[in-house]
Order: sequence, then structure tokens, then C-alpha cells
Amino acid sequence: MQSKQPVWDIWVRLGHWLIVAGIVFQQISGENLDLMDAHATVGILLAGWIIFRLVWGFIGPQYARFSSFPIPTPQTALTGVQKLIRKETEHTPGHSAIGGLAVYVLIGLIGLTAITGMASSDDILFAGPLAPLLPEFLVNLASLSHPVLSKLVLITVLLHVVAVLWHTIFMKEPLIQGMITGLKPGFGAPVGTPHPFSTIIVLRGFVVMTLCLGGAYAVFALVLGW
Repeated sequence: MQSKQPVWDIWVRLGHWLIVAGIVFQQISGENLDLMDAHATVGILLAGWIIFRLVWGFIGPQYARFSSFPIPTPQTALTGVQKLIRKETEHTPGHSAIGGLAVYVLIGLIGLTAITGMASSDDILFAGPLAPLLPEFLVNLASLSHPVLSKLVLITVLLHVVAVLWHTIFMKEPLIQGMITGLKPGFGAPVGTPHPFSTIIVLRGFVVMTLCLGGAYAVFALVLGW
């Protein structure tokens, strides 16, 4: 049996599950006018988390960094899908080509969804914090785009869940367990990079996360008076 090595730091794991919870809440609250203020607040915090993840992709431990999973070429992505269908395990310490692509797609979609939500207005009951600052045509565009992007996020998440279940059931890869414990069979952080479980990574992530989430909330809720 392969030994399990630390791969995913606490902030990658925490972010993964908070994004899941946030998306579920947003899908429910977006259809309920009584929850619209909470929907907007969570959207602002999700935007802050996306900013954090972008920063963490450059200063986090090895497998959190974008350099460890560059955006795959179409050929690489196609090969990854073919391997998935054939149930061939990709022996990668961090994200596979398809897993890495999912990260980039979700960062982009969630970011755009948050921005369009903050720029949306129904001219009656709700106006996002950016809506008063933008010309009418951009507000209208954001209002039309936001629900479409929201559905694209949901579809992408569902595809990701299907892929994870495929890996878990048919390929016997403990991906869900790994995103809880941070451990992955047979791999560890390369020598010379911050250990994903080290105190410096925990503290660095906490400081950056606080600045990103607190900054996002402060700008929209306090500076813009929303």
C-alpha cells in the first residue's frame, strides 16, 4: 500500500468546501427575495475568496500554485478526458489536467458571477453595490448575464462531482478523502518548497485570507455604503 503524503494545505481544502457551501446557498437564496441581502453578502465574500485563491496560486505551497498545474492545451485536456473514460490513473501529485482545468474554469465563472451580481439591478427591490456606479447598459448586461453565469457554475460543479465520483468508484482514487485530510497516496511536496501543513503556510494563508475577504467586504459594504 502506498504511503499517504501531505499535498493539500488547509486553505485549499477549506476553500474547496466553503465554495461548495457558498454555491449551494447562492442557488437557493437567489430564488428567494427574503434572502437577497444574504445572497449579496455571500457573493461579496465569494469574490473575496476568489481574490485570495488567485493570490494563493502564487504564494501558497507547491501544489496550490498555478505553476504546478498550468492551463492545459486542448490536446492535453482531450487526453485527460480519454484517460478518464478508460479509467487510467494520472499519476500526478497535485491536480490532473482535467482537475486543473476545472479549477481555472470555476475561478473564472465564480468571479464573473460575483461581479455581474454586484452590478445587477431589477430597478425595484434590488441593486448591487456596483450598479449605481455603472452606465445603464452595463447594469442591464450584468442583470441578464448573472443568472446565466450562475447556471454555468452549477453545471460545472455537477460535472466536477460526477468526475470525482467516477475517480472514487471506478478508479479507486480517494479524492474526497484527500480534500478532507490533505493527504494523497505516494506523493509529497518537493524539497525546498513550504510544507503544506507547516505553521508558516497556516499563518500566511490566514493573513492573506483575512485581507482579501475583509477587504472585499469593507470596499462594498463600508466604502460604497451598501
